Amino acid sequence: MLMRQMLWLRIFVIASALAGIAFDHFWLGNPVGVFWQSLLVLVNVGELFLLWRNDRRASFSAEEDRFRTELLAGLSPGQARRFLDLGRWETLPEGTILTVEGRTPEFLTFVDRGDVLIQTNDRLVRTVSGGHFIGEMSLMGDGRATASAKAQTALRAWRIERPKLERLRDANHSSMSAIESAIARDMRAKLMFQTTQTREPNA
Repeated sequence: MLMRQMLWLRIFVIASALAGIAFDHFWLGNPVGVFWQSLLVLVNVGELFLLWRNDRRASFSAEEDRFRTELLAGLSPGQARRFLDLGRWETLPEGTILTVEGRTPEFLTFVDRGDVLIQTNDRLVRTVSGGHFIGEMSLMGDGRATASAKAQTALRAWRIERPKLERLRDANHSSMSAIESAIARDMRAKLMFQTTQTREPNA
């Protein structure tokens, strides 16, 4: 339960199974226990091979590598590659509507480059630059966006459909845990920025 990476979890399981084999064989003389513990070792060795193979095959563009390094640090290269492939990179023109206040967004969007206007009740709240998520608040509560977001400039962004994220959550996928951690850090950074901006006029 304490392991955050699948590699170390499987290594820990293998070590535990090897200890179990020694205990069953030398202490209990239990061949059935030895068989099942040996099978557990073989399965996890096979899974480690698949992880190694997927990591070796994974390749990333410059923008994908930046996304992976900053936001998916808890995932192996192979896991990050599979997660990124669930979404797609798009170049969005100026004026593109990303979220509408009070409505459920179709996508979770990560803006790599460009500026986004955030509005509530038709009032400008702030401008969000590249390096932030848009639509992340809709992943909580009733799923509706708390603000409207519109591209102020052309954007380069990675987008993933909401149903795919919901399926990841239902499967308790490690990728979902990684992206939720990244979203939490991003929301904290936005709140800190907003607090700073609110205090500045009174300074």
